[in-house]
Amino acid sequence: MVLLLQFLVVFTPFSAQAALSELSKELLNDGFIWVNDEGLPSALCMVSAKNGTSVAQTCTMTEGFDPRSVGCMAVWSGAKLLQRGCYSGQEISLRHQCKRGECVADEKKKEGIVSFCCCHGQLCNAHYS
Repeated sequence: MVLLLQFLVVFTPFSAQAALSELSKELLNDGFIWVNDEGLPSALCMVSAKNGTSVAQTCTMTEGFDPRSVGCMAVWSGAKLLQRGCYSGQEISLRHQCKRGECVADEKKKEGIVSFCCCHGQLCNAHYS
């Protein structure tokens, strides 16, 4: 019986009981994300719809390896928006790539080049540069 319990503890699938990463704790304390009813970090992001518009949608942290969190992202080329949506990934990439409160690409790209930004904060990807 003890071995079965140890197996269940070690091999429990991703669930609401997943511990918050350090980044998620920081973002939660600063009001950039919240924890949903299942206990998972969530953010409100603009998400591209199939008809070419964008809608506000709750994004929840996805399953994966290592400490994780959730944010918003945008991809564009010149003045044309290509995609907006959720960005859930490893804490190390979110911490170093995503800005707090605004969606700004690290490098200003030339016309015709695809740019990417990610951010933390309610609807932070509504505007991007």
